[in-house]
Amino acid sequence: MRSSFFTLVILCNLISNYVLAEEQSVQQPSLILELPLADYPFNGIDGYTAPSMQQSLNITKNFYQYGHYKFDEWYADDPTGRMLSIVAFDVITTWLPFGDAWLHEEWHRAVMSHRNVDSYNEVYDLPLFADTISVKDVRDEDLVRLKADHPADMVRMHAAGLEAQNELNFSLEKDQFFNKTQTFDQVLIWLNYLNNIGYLHTCASNESNRITDELMEEEGQDISERDFTGLDCNAWVYDLFRPDEPYAARGVHPSGVGIRRYIKYADLTTEEQDYLETNARLSFLNLVNPFLLNQRSFLGTNPFNDKPMQWNASLRHHLTSFGYSIEANLFLKQDTTNIMLIWRNYFNKDHHFPGLELALYRLPVNFFGARLPVTVRAAIWQQPKDQLFTTSESEQGGLAGIKLHIPWTRQMESYFEVETKSHGWVAGNVYLEPETSYRFGIAAHLF
Repeated sequence: MRSSFFTLVILCNLISNYVLAEEQSVQQPSLILELPLADYPFNGIDGYTAPSMQQSLNITKNFYQYGHYKFDEWYADDPTGRMLSIVAFDVITTWLPFGDAWLHEEWHRAVMSHRNVDSYNEVYDLPLFADTISVKDVRDEDLVRLKADHPADMVRMHAAGLEAQNELNFSLEKDQFFNKTQTFDQVLIWLNYLNNIGYLHTCASNESNRITDELMEEEGQDISERDFTGLDCNAWVYDLFRPDEPYAARGVHPSGVGIRRYIKYADLTTEEQDYLETNARLSFLNLVNPFLLNQRSFLGTNPFNDKPMQWNASLRHHLTSFGYSIEANLFLKQDTTNIMLIWRNYFNKDHHFPGLELALYRLPVNFFGARLPVTVRAAIWQQPKDQLFTTSESEQGGLAGIKLHIPWTRQMESYFEVETKSHGWVAGNVYLEPETSYRFGIAAHLF
């Protein structure tokens, strides 16, 4: 379920973007619109299932960036008009297909689809200006099975919507730093981070009790109209602490029909409330991010060759299937060398475990006389064994991926990507178990 948190968001965006708008270049912007046409094995579920996490992420990113591109073009000589148009566009499209809430719900649905749970994204019903948006048409029997057979996926399912918004921002930030895209995406970045912060703080308060009671009363006896979980963060911490509790132990819905799916703040133990409040506070780490102030890069000197280089850095907080993660991101660029270095700490109840990722973006490589851009990514980690919240044992794992970009013209390219992983949670990858994914897509470069 997506919960809106717009008053503070709009105010912050209006102030920040009014200050920054005059500093934006009015030159013709550039961006890269990328779309994975195929993502297997996910697309092969039950004959054909789409979109995957990466497909929905790129659809939403393209939707917003192209909109920003056109506003930059239409208001090239009017910075104030451009800023106001982008604010209005980013806020209003929250409730539309391919917008922010659509992506949030699709990542919930991706986890469900992976475990053969059918669902429906309420954004397609155009619930304009609704306070909450649901993933509905979910059967109680499927949730009972998911909790019994895949408790870690159940926890991840609750948190996947917030994960989607963090990853959308991260993708926009990488575009701005490595690809030098010129669209003004800072409004959207603010919206995503502030929504996640606001959502966590709403869950960790008595306000969630009122919201949950009202939702259950409005839905009545119609199970098909119920959201799969209610307020995401409350269900996340509830199932995180209770992996072995049967789903039906939640009790009977107040209408007398079906299982009471929604978890209120009052339903949590003091320990669970404290853990949720801790993560609400940790979510402010996402604001330690120069991109929010449109600081896309800083100039420095490479200590290894004394040449000029560009850099940036940020922090990120994620809810995970075993607890949470905190990462420090370092962006580095010199000439055609683009490096992303990420140091991670994975936390469960009482322990933390390290992780490291290195990625090289669009590195020019010679293939049979042709110079093609290649993106490579490698990660290693220790995470809680079996994704358990209470264990002190760790499990080593890793990920490796390669993406070959094949230019057709200056404006168009195709790409093929292979990504393989071991056991473990990876933001933007639906699989907690070992899996190899194959993606094929196209990309358009707009100048």
